[in-house]
Amino acid sequence: MRYLGIDVHITTTVWCLLDEHGEIVDRGKIPTSFEGFNSLVTKIGGPDQLVAGQEVGKMATFVYDVMTKLNVELKSFNAYHLRMIASSRKKTDKRDAFWIAKALQTGMTPHPVYIPTGQVRQLRRLLSRRAALVCERNAWLVRARSYLQAEGNSPKGGRTVSALMTVAMADPLGMNSELHEAVELCERMEKAIRDELAVLEKTLLEKAKMIDDVQRLTTIPAVGIKVATVIYAWVGDVTRFPDARALASYAGLVPSVHQSGASSYNGHITKQGSSELRRVLAQAGHVLLWRCQNADSIPLKRIAERVHTSRGRRKIAVVAAARHILRLAYYILRDRTTYDPSRLAPPTEEVADAA
Repeated sequence: MRYLGIDVHITTTVWCLLDEHGEIVDRGKIPTSFEGFNSLVTKIGGPDQLVAGQEVGKMATFVYDVMTKLNVELKSFNAYHLRMIASSRKKTDKRDAFWIAKALQTGMTPHPVYIPTGQVRQLRRLLSRRAALVCERNAWLVRARSYLQAEGNSPKGGRTVSALMTVAMADPLGMNSELHEAVELCERMEKAIRDELAVLEKTLLEKAKMIDDVQRLTTIPAVGIKVATVIYAWVGDVTRFPDARALASYAGLVPSVHQSGASSYNGHITKQGSSELRRVLAQAGHVLLWRCQNADSIPLKRIAERVHTSRGRRKIAVVAAARHILRLAYYILRDRTTYDPSRLAPPTEEVADAA
């Protein structure tokens, strides 16, 4: 077996090849292109008995696609988790490539990062674009509000720049020409971004309606088409998780653990994985606990309400609701089924006593 470590950059890639004993066979630098990787694989003797490793970065999906076409087994790792690289006092591209290969050869690697393909990758890119546009839209709104506040005009409310302008113009002092021009610029930019968002939202909705797994996820209480799309996109291949607990850990919705000797302390949730996935699940948790009133949501609500024993535990209850929604999503995606409230309902005797 041979182990290839590659340190990928936009224009060039540094590589290091080790044998089964961890000895350096060869090393060098190639262009970051299909031709460059093709020549490298040919030079080192083809894809047989070869395992390659890379750090996840901007070019990770490109390298994954290229190496897959060349029939090379490629493992991708979070650089933060590769302690040998992150803690090195002397960090160079050559050393990075060597330690990636060494980690593969010794087996001392963290869990490989999942690189999505096809439909899942496309949805992730669309969702990332939407998140960027929302951030830009909010930035122009905040900028317009700050312009008005700097001139002593602090309109309350207003979720759009147009609404802020309407309130500001109603003020007896009005707005001077310079302020009006600045706020009008914010309005034009926000409108352009909103138009782009509308087109993107339509595209996402059309693609989501064609995916059966997304439709199944919408059967969970408090999970709409947008939340279901985010869950489907960021979970990807659900079979890579051994159980629902592992999926909750991947999403960062499990408590951190600090243990030493006989003492053990459970802290806040780890917040690992996709922040967008956690955000939409938290929103769904809020909706489940305080908005859902239909009969199908009652069994799921009861599970989260057991945690909400006081006002101070409100956020903890929301996280618990989010975690249970994700656990249900795991079984729905794994078994290709739909939400069944009867499987969460208490025994008949308990329901009768409660009535």
